[in-house]
Amino acid sequence: MKKILIIEDDQNILDIVSFNLKKEGYEVVTAADGEDGVLTFAEQRFDLVLLDIMIPKFNGLEVLDSIRARSDVPVIIMSAKTSEEDRLDGLARMADDYICKPFSIKELLARIKVHLARYAREIGEQKQIVWGEFTLDEDHKEILKNGNPVSCTKKEFQLMLLFAKNPGRCYSREELMRALWGYQQIQPEDRTVDVAIRRLREKIEEDPGHPRYILSKRGIGYAAGSGK
Repeated sequence: MKKILIIEDDQNILDIVSFNLKKEGYEVVTAADGEDGVLTFAEQRFDLVLLDIMIPKFNGLEVLDSIRARSDVPVIIMSAKTSEEDRLDGLARMADDYICKPFSIKELLARIKVHLARYAREIGEQKQIVWGEFTLDEDHKEILKNGNPVSCTKKEFQLMLLFAKNPGRCYSREELMRALWGYQQIQPEDRTVDVAIRRLREKIEEDPGHPRYILSKRGIGYAAGSGK
């Protein structure tokens, strides 16, 4: 089910659009001001955003800038500002579409379908790394195990991605510290890498004591296994 965020302070429009989207089978989440919209978008994953410009706290263009800083999800502006300058300004800020109020619900639904289809094609074309029973989604920084999300930190995702992209290669602790932590030198007693590996194994391995994905190479470091 596609998930759509509506950021709109006009309760009447919010109710009408929400009702029709749910009727079409979409999951709908709403926010009545810009601040709530930014926070909601940051906390959840959406397939499309419907955004009013004249909303309290953060205006719509500020919200759009915040969304674009973290995602290329389709954004359709719904606004009573109908001048050519306003429309061009919204599109220049990387909105995908601009529909003027009052608008036809049928037209809005048609535009939503077009943008969802385009976005789905783009996502499908993006490279995903498959490693055994895991899929690593670089765009969303997400690890999926047999299609189910695995909770991980940013560093854990980077660590797993490095191994998944380089099957069979062995990395020393020094190489991993340089690649992921930016350290040029590592002290012999530093266990940053070992702790990170242990925590990641606890999340991805069926038996962390006998790992299949991230293997220990005695006296050398760590290497990617086949998962078998």
